[in-house]
Amino acid sequence: MPEITRAESSRAAHVAGQRQRSDRPGGSDDAEPDSESSSEEGESEDEEDEEGEEEDEESGEESSSQVSTIQARSGITYDLTNLDTESGAKALLGLTGHFEVVNCGTSSTGYSFQLLDRPRVHIGPGKSPTCTCTTFQSHPNVACHHIFWLLDQLHSCFFADPASTELALSHDGRPSMHPQIGELLSGKLEAVADRLNWPCLRAEGDERRTGMTRAEKVRDVLSAFSPKVLPEDFRRDLVETTAQSRTPEQCVVQGDLEATIFRLAVHDDSVFTSICKAMPSGACAVIYFDKIQEQLRRLLAEFDRYCTTGETTAGSVSPGRGLFEVEEVVQQLRRSVSLIHANIALRAPYGSEGAAKALVFILEAVAARNKDALEGNTWGRASFHGEDEDQRNLYHILIGSDDMDLETDSELFVLDALNALPPAELTLHLPKLLEIRSKIEVNRAPKQYLIRLGALIRVVEAASAASSSGMGQMGSGQKRPAASNPGTYSKRSR
Repeated sequence: MPEITRAESSRAAHVAGQRQRSDRPGGSDDAEPDSESSSEEGESEDEEDEEGEEEDEESGEESSSQVSTIQARSGITYDLTNLDTESGAKALLGLTGHFEVVNCGTSSTGYSFQLLDRPRVHIGPGKSPTCTCTTFQSHPNVACHHIFWLLDQLHSCFFADPASTELALSHDGRPSMHPQIGELLSGKLEAVADRLNWPCLRAEGDERRTGMTRAEKVRDVLSAFSPKVLPEDFRRDLVETTAQSRTPEQCVVQGDLEATIFRLAVHDDSVFTSICKAMPSGACAVIYFDKIQEQLRRLLAEFDRYCTTGETTAGSVSPGRGLFEVEEVVQQLRRSVSLIHANIALRAPYGSEGAAKALVFILEAVAARNKDALEGNTWGRASFHGEDEDQRNLYHILIGSDDMDLETDSELFVLDALNALPPAELTLHLPKLLEIRSKIEVNRAPKQYLIRLGALIRVVEAASAASSSGMGQMGSGQKRPAASNPGTYSKRSR
């Protein structure tokens, strides 16, 4: 069965493209009039990209006419005999190419997939897929290369062995199979997106805490440029919903650029795609968890200084009590752990490494504070508001003591959030977890807390052993497969 490699298809497209350019009137060396030159300079980048895509598709016709089957990047083999020359060229370009999905989500009309370079593909029930690119809009009855590529990626998630699968393609991009992709995706988009590492937006009104709504995503991106403000605290006065459409002119807020950009990104696909491209989901996740950890580091350092000397720094005033006090610090710690726990699911598959680091930092910091916060202070303070020493002990308040009778399913500080992480992400923190367990055993932590922490440590130890075993096998003659950590962010190659 013949297989078209990406290099072969690209070479054929390049040769055909050179021939097309040389056939144009005037040639590439002829000077154009000034008016035409200025007009060309004024063309948008999107139009140039889309014209280039059309040329690539046309140049691929020669290659596509020579083959009847093609193995896509997913491993699935496609039969092209039912396609004409135009459809075959687009299929060749799409099935051997690569695109990046910025986000995907569900709507009342089906499923939407936003690609990096602005095109948006829509899949509706019982209908042929559509795309917003110029190529598809000029020939709406024939699938564009974006559609061919996307459907291949989606179908690969529904076959146990894509490499042994062969499907016949039709001109609208859909293979001749039942059920169609729209039916296969029913109730499974989040699982598919997770498998393909595509960010999945949550539909507005959906109360499930997996994925973000579009407005939440915009807030997340814009807040990433602030060194201290979390998305949850970013411009709470900005409330937008896609249910209420706005034109670009209606998005303008006089004297407030930030609010204008927020509105534009919520309502304008091009602006939304651009900001997501500038600050990808992986980068946002890294920034988010690093920011929370740094906030808590400053919080605890300022709390310790206040308890010891009575001194406060600028900006350390608590909104509730007026100064740093135990109640305020406990509230902030619990809120931060809750935010981390929620964002593990919201940001999956990104950020788990940063979440693990932040949670272990919090648990270690609290485990080290099993004492009266005012002990040894230099300003003569005996209490904050007449409370006893246990009420000034962060460890006692957040973790507890062995005389506490906790229910089996009680919510336990930090541990519930740690259990939401893949065990493999905690293997690097295993020494600290063991040290924390030893410390809280000495400090007489509640029995249920020790049981749950011990169970978590055993799971992490098993994951660590499995990882070490796998590395040992690879070291005995096998090449190590290339892998990337979804919890980290690196710049994309262009």
